[in-house]
Amino acid sequence: MKVENWSGTSAPTFAFGQGYNVTAMQATSVFATIANNGIRVSPTVIAGTSDASGHFTPAKTREQVRVISADTAAQMRLMMESVVSAQGTAPGAAIPGYRVAGKTGTAQRHNDACNCYSGYTASFIGFAPADAPKYVISVTIQGPQGIHWGGSLGGPVFKEVMSFVLQTRHVAPTRTLDVPYPLNEATLNKTPVKKLGA
Repeated sequence: MKVENWSGTSAPTFAFGQGYNVTAMQATSVFATIANNGIRVSPTVIAGTSDASGHFTPAKTREQVRVISADTAAQMRLMMESVVSAQGTAPGAAIPGYRVAGKTGTAQRHNDACNCYSGYTASFIGFAPADAPKYVISVTIQGPQGIHWGGSLGGPVFKEVMSFVLQTRHVAPTRTLDVPYPLNEATLNKTPVKKLGA
């Protein structure tokens, strides 16, 4: 929606996730950008092609664009680690031996039939290891019954899938980090943050 078409309630409702739509791929791309030190790489589902003889040709190099500064990305990663802390909204996404960063999502679903909200979408998107990100996983649960919180539903699914990926891809465990909670500006500025590639 263009800014000139916003209503008086647009800014506050956008802040908590109503009034716009994104695909799971678009949302996951945002997290991949944060994990990639602020550089966005256009997402793709094609690694390359193989000809009849089995010769593999990698896909063309994808466009890379800096979207946020390395400092901002590093601070975002640390804030997202607090989400999976014992006091965060998704402790069920934590993986022993690995630093994990992520964010929960709990959205009301828009129903075109009644032009109203009915039901929920629960989600969790995260990456690991948070100190040297390799994989981003997005979990989306449409229309859950009963509990509908993203951390409660998506967090454990993320943990199971990401644990499998880290083990099968032989990603060595990293040290865990006890991220202070609540994470405020003073705490954030005192906590050492490692920039990727630094």
